[in-house]
Amino acid sequence: MKETVMVKHAVTGLELLNNNKHSFTYELIDLPAGGFRMTLVGAPEEIVQHILTLQNELNLFRFELPEDAPQIKHWYYVKEHGVQYQADQQQLVIEASSEIVYLPSEYLE
Repeated sequence: MKETVMVKHAVTGLELLNNNKHSFTYELIDLPAGGFRMTLVGAPEEIVQHILTLQNELNLFRFELPEDAPQIKHWYYVKEHGVQYQADQQQLVIEASSEIVYLPSEYLE
């Protein structure tokens, strides 16, 4: 199954980071106390700096693209102060407090 991960500016909808356009790896985990943490490694430095300047206005998306089923969209609401960058490891860490999961195809009919 293919996945697309995007970081967007919540106010303007500007796409800041997309794994189909930019080279980076990512890992998503559920946090024990609730919420989610996505760690993105190796994203372009200039984009990371732009994300950091907009960190209080971000949305995080993950699209699951199964080969034989409709696309599943995960919309994560980024926590206040939920963005951190560890420059020495090139790790951008984004924590979300909640998630909405839905099938975009249900809204296109």
